Amino acid sequence: MKCTVHYNGTTENPTPNKMTFFEALYFDYKVIEEGNTSKISLFIHPKEKIKLSKVVIEIPFNFQATDKVLGNGFQSWSETRTYGIQDKIPQLRKIVKSYFGYYGDDHLIKNKPNLYSWTYGYVQNGSQFTLLGSTSENTAFSFIEYDINSNLIKLTKLCDDIELSHSFPVLDAVLSKGREEQVFANYFASIPVPNKSLNTTFGWTSWYRHYNKITSEKIEKDLDSFSQHSDVAPFNQLDRVFQIDDGYQKEIGDWLDNNPDFPNGMSSIARKIKDKNLIPGIWIAPFVCSKNSKIYASQKDWLLKDKDNKPIRAGYNPLWGGWYYALDIYNPKVKDYLTEVFFTLTNKWGYQLIKADFLFAACISPPKDRTKAQVMHDAITLLEQLVGQNKMLTCGIPIGSAFHKSSYCRIGPDTHLSWENKLMQFLRKRERVSTINALRTIIHRRHLNKNVFVNDPDVFIFRKDGHKLNDNQQYTILLVQVLFGSQIFNSDDWSSYEEETIDEIKGLMQFVDSQIVSVTESSSDYYQIHFTKGKKYVAHVNLSKQKINVVGLSNPFELAPFESIVLKSR
Repeated sequence: MKCTVHYNGTTENPTPNKMTFFEALYFDYKVIEEGNTSKISLFIHPKEKIKLSKVVIEIPFNFQATDKVLGNGFQSWSETRTYGIQDKIPQLRKIVKSYFGYYGDDHLIKNKPNLYSWTYGYVQNGSQFTLLGSTSENTAFSFIEYDINSNLIKLTKLCDDIELSHSFPVLDAVLSKGREEQVFANYFASIPVPNKSLNTTFGWTSWYRHYNKITSEKIEKDLDSFSQHSDVAPFNQLDRVFQIDDGYQKEIGDWLDNNPDFPNGMSSIARKIKDKNLIPGIWIAPFVCSKNSKIYASQKDWLLKDKDNKPIRAGYNPLWGGWYYALDIYNPKVKDYLTEVFFTLTNKWGYQLIKADFLFAACISPPKDRTKAQVMHDAITLLEQLVGQNKMLTCGIPIGSAFHKSSYCRIGPDTHLSWENKLMQFLRKRERVSTINALRTIIHRRHLNKNVFVNDPDVFIFRKDGHKLNDNQQYTILLVQVLFGSQIFNSDDWSSYEEETIDEIKGLMQFVDSQIVSVTESSSDYYQIHFTKGKKYVAHVNLSKQKINVVGLSNPFELAPFESIVLKSR
């Protein structure tokens, strides 16, 4: 295991388990072996100011033709799945990099290898796993490369040319070998922060029903319908949430200026939600503002700037009027403003769950004395403080930065109103709104649930119109969500449901918080999921447009395209 530190245009190789001294700095590099697990750490101690570029750990690994590797995406929307060693992860097309380049990892690593992962990754050969994972993303983001040709797994800590004059704990990681449940147990046990309260929730959100075209009348009508129909088992045995999404504010960034379609303000809505014995939730994108906002018009000193002192475009969203911009979290006025906003949301208006979205924008342009990971850590810590005793759902956040920092976290991209977003697939946007992309990602991030936060797999849709999902697809979406997530949200008009539809939802909700025994992808997009919930079950999940012949059973059968089924198992 080789360690190389890149700084001041040169490199040095620390010696493991021995203090290593050089002219400008010294290292405390440790590799501690505990059975089939190695704990790796590196502390850098500068003697003078240095510019730290990156740290690279190289681990010899003999790849086999049958190996699969995990490609964990950079942030919570990013596609995550396993790949064969001859595959290549698609990269965002140049034509849309200016629009979506900050959404994922395009701005972080310019010349990417074929196969890689963020924060943690693994190589799987049958039932044997080799997992390499960062146990702290507080100081530097972790990029894992599977170098097939050189038979190496490389862990790179991206230090962003930080100007460093103090001791710096740049690396804490775990390398573990064994069966799947063993390596993940070792990984999560090595992350030193205790869990927050991790309650299972069932709820409703306005987004996929109204998007940002909401009014108090629409919200109150949906509140009455959802509360009435969900006030029965098994729904009322869980924490029930009613969350208002984007659209209550006049502009993105101007959170305290209500949309005039909420004439009685947002506090009256929160009181009505509480009166229905539901937890009131509200959405916010705290670190961005739109071009039409008051902030952009009159507070340009609040915005992150590029090297030419121009406001940085964080991304493009047509629902927000086009470009939106990132705020500088180190500006005292920004902190004061966000303090006022969150105090209003929670203390004055009475919302108890805050969905904080588009969080990646905080860290796209760090100051010279901070890495991007440090900025993200500072940003999420600030939100923790502002939320206080209330709960936070994070979204659009670098995935490792959310570990133990939020109660709930989105673990995949947005569900789409059809199975795939063909345009965004062509553009190779890994953070695209896409149902198939979301389901693959939910399955492959299943291990995180109630280990570092509660998995939020987004929303299921069971209504009959307003989308292009067939019955098999709708059933499959909810089945995957209840097996691998513990925050299950819906966005339909419950008064339009027939009784058999509600019964079908109830039937699938009985499987929430099941114990997953094994997940096998025996052919592309066909998964066999063994799990227990009182009894033993196996779910056959077909995400593909092909028919699947399920064999090896006493009664073989055929799965239609996108069809899933749950069977009792011996």
